[in-house]
Amino acid sequence: MLFSRHRHPCLSATMTVAIMLAIAAPSLADTNSSSSPFPGLELVNVKGIDRLYRRPDVDASVYSKILIGEPVVEFSKNWRPSNYGRFGISAQQLKKIRVDLAALAKTTFAKVLGEGGYEIVTTAGDDTLEITPNIAELYINAPDVPSAGRTRTYTMEAGAATLVLTVSDAVTGTLLAVAYDRERSQSLTMQWSTSVSNRAAAADMLKSWAGQVKRELDAARAK
Repeated sequence: MLFSRHRHPCLSATMTVAIMLAIAAPSLADTNSSSSPFPGLELVNVKGIDRLYRRPDVDASVYSKILIGEPVVEFSKNWRPSNYGRFGISAQQLKKIRVDLAALAKTTFAKVLGEGGYEIVTTAGDDTLEITPNIAELYINAPDVPSAGRTRTYTMEAGAATLVLTVSDAVTGTLLAVAYDRERSQSLTMQWSTSVSNRAAAADMLKSWAGQVKRELDAARAK
């Protein structure tokens, strides 16, 4: 679970979300360590999540609202934008992909959690969790980019990505949990990869992740 239901001592407010994101939002290298790279967090096993670090003795009942943080999106270091289209993918197009996916992640988590009975807010309060669904190791098999002539690209899957979810106290910035989960977009048949199909695949992955987070929050609140 994301939390156990016990009250925790308040940590220094200098441990801000921005600092923790700089530690948490990078690569899968962190997931290969058996010890926790996050001070105060312990590694726990949770079904359906590749790796979860959680602060022990957190009282989940004190939080009644959720603030969705601004996601950070990073491409896989093994993904080569120069391999697509006649001239590769431009810096402007890469930025648009990152911005669009970050916006989709934020709205998807807000929608799933909101429809699941959680109050979604836009400002921090004493009873507010800040949940940020960062995306790392993004690999798009066939991005839809302009090219000369009429071409179609068919793929078995749209790509893969890793969710790097951070959960913090919205006021103090105290990091409460960090979760890593890798998913691939699967397709049983060849499909024509376009911006529409790629977005649909991304939306499906994000809904799956948001649903898992909701179930963990539900379980924590039920204790």
